[in-house]
Amino acid sequence: MAELKIGIIGFGRMGRKHLKILLASNEWEVKYICDHSPEKEEEAKAKAPNAIFTTNEDDIFNDPEIDAVSLCTLADARLSQIEKAIRAKKHIVAEKPVAYSLEDEWKAVELVENSPIIATVNMYLRIAWYTHEMKNFVQSGEIGDLAIVRICHMTPGLAPGEGHEYEGPAFHDCGMHYVNIARWFAGSEFSTGHAQAVRMWDYKDPWWLQCHGTFENGIVYDITQGFVYGQLSAVQTHNSYMELIGTKGFVRMHHDFKTAVVEKHGVTVTESIERPYGDKNIDRLYEQTAWAIRHGDSSRLPSFRDSVIASEFAWKMLEDSRKNDLPSIGTNDELIAIRDRRAKMTDGYGLLHKKEE
Repeated sequence: MAELKIGIIGFGRMGRKHLKILLASNEWEVKYICDHSPEKEEEAKAKAPNAIFTTNEDDIFNDPEIDAVSLCTLADARLSQIEKAIRAKKHIVAEKPVAYSLEDEWKAVELVENSPIIATVNMYLRIAWYTHEMKNFVQSGEIGDLAIVRICHMTPGLAPGEGHEYEGPAFHDCGMHYVNIARWFAGSEFSTGHAQAVRMWDYKDPWWLQCHGTFENGIVYDITQGFVYGQLSAVQTHNSYMELIGTKGFVRMHHDFKTAVVEKHGVTVTESIERPYGDKNIDRLYEQTAWAIRHGDSSRLPSFRDSVIASEFAWKMLEDSRKNDLPSIGTNDELIAIRDRRAKMTDGYGLLHKKEE
């Protein structure tokens, strides 16, 4: 079976991650790497000598051999690229959010839903092995009726001001992943929501947020997310878990960014499964996208609509938090110290300056 030809647009941190996965795949051929910075050509050529480097994205859209584009640019560039991809009949793999403003995100949804192309977004929890293991266990009836969805993700990074200008505060930039997976677990739309947050280190935006509420089917949720977990501690760590609690049992997951553990406590089944965490699961994303293109069926993939619903709800909770006695705790001097430490660290959480090997 012939490899699908793809062009990567945007050769920053995520563009490098996508390239690494695509080069290891037997489903894809990277024909182009595009970045507006010509100084990135040398690195692109070193990593993918057979790919064409260009600073003009139209070279990719105008090439009839290209099957798909990987949009790894900043969010403010994506809507125009989505429009070009649809006109050129190129399938789309996009980073999130799919556009800079919520209005433009919904425009992108309308465009792809009225087009025959396959379009998906890197909402990685939707295709992770552990979330499917958890949902399948719920559907088996082992925990009774699903009643409560609990999700927590706290790490030391990213620090405020480190690249969030195009994706919003922490609960939007990162938190929309957890909003999305909570909705997928519940199989329902959000009904109510209340948020409490804190402005850490006197930064202008909330950097820790907890929200809770109900879905339309009555399932309740709480989601906690923040990059506030010991940035200046001598030894850094994190706290990340998911719990699905039913009327009879539960299933939960935790990870250390290397290994994920799913613990099942059902009425007849009690077991623990450990497998590699999978990082952003970009390999699974491209495997499933290739399958979708070849079969004309995108039902296994996270959709643009899924992404935008998560984006909209994350913004809604951030706005709600501003109405609920949003305190400021900490000083700008502490934030300066955090940024200085992160600039010098060679191993840590979300270090933007550290290039992929």
